[in-house]
Amino acid sequence: MAMLCIIFAFGFFILNFSAEKHVFAQSNENWDDGPNWKIAVKKIEQLEKLVKIQEERISILEKRPTLSELRLVAELQETIQIQNNRIVKLETRISELEAMVTEQEPEAIDIETSEKVSEVKLNIFTPKRNFIRKERLLLQPTTVPAESVAFFAYFSTNIDASSSHHILAFDKVLTNIGNAYHSHTGTFLAPRSGIYVFIWTIRLDGNNYHTTELVHDNNVINSIYFDPQNRMLGTVSGTAVIYVNQGQDVFIRTGATYSNGRITSDTNGRSSFAGWILM
Repeated sequence: MAMLCIIFAFGFFILNFSAEKHVFAQSNENWDDGPNWKIAVKKIEQLEKLVKIQEERISILEKRPTLSELRLVAELQETIQIQNNRIVKLETRISELEAMVTEQEPEAIDIETSEKVSEVKLNIFTPKRNFIRKERLLLQPTTVPAESVAFFAYFSTNIDASSSHHILAFDKVLTNIGNAYHSHTGTFLAPRSGIYVFIWTIRLDGNNYHTTELVHDNNVINSIYFDPQNRMLGTVSGTAVIYVNQGQDVFIRTGATYSNGRITSDTNGRSSFAGWILM
């Protein structure tokens, strides 16, 4: 009897295990169709898209220039701009030199023809003029070293300079070795780098008063002020010794304030501007 109960219990266990295995197999077969699995698949797809977007962003960031590269580009652009400014100044100077050569050609022809004129006609019409021209020919800087630079110019007449920051263009040029001073603009453009000496003189009378400044590369280097107060007529001078790089400009202008009336220049006293290279 006991053996029969054991056999019956063993058979019941086998039948129950087979039923559970069948149910488990059915649940595995239907797992792909469950709602939780579909949600998991969608989340995985979304994560894959996010990973792809992040990889694209990282790739773009890796292609962007670094801060040092941006600074290098900025420095190169600044250097190019400085070179372009110097090129413009040099081109302007070349144009002015060409114009000066063109203006001097008729005088050379006149000198040549005047030498062919009879001695009597020269004595009647242009004895003094011919003498001056011959003297100028003798004083041509044929033996002056190429590195020499010097100029001297003054106003040929009185000028009105009441406005502030009015550049003074000294129009009568007596010396211009190196052709670096430009009378129509009043600007000295350094043909080479070096230490330069600059001197300017301003003559005033009456109720006229002026502050004048020597400007180098847009920086005020020195300034002078004179007010005769209608009690005298006189001159005042300023001097500066500065290092000027090739292509930089130097000029004289009125100050921002304390400038009124005319600047005097005649045979009794000249308002002038001069400069030369020291070393």
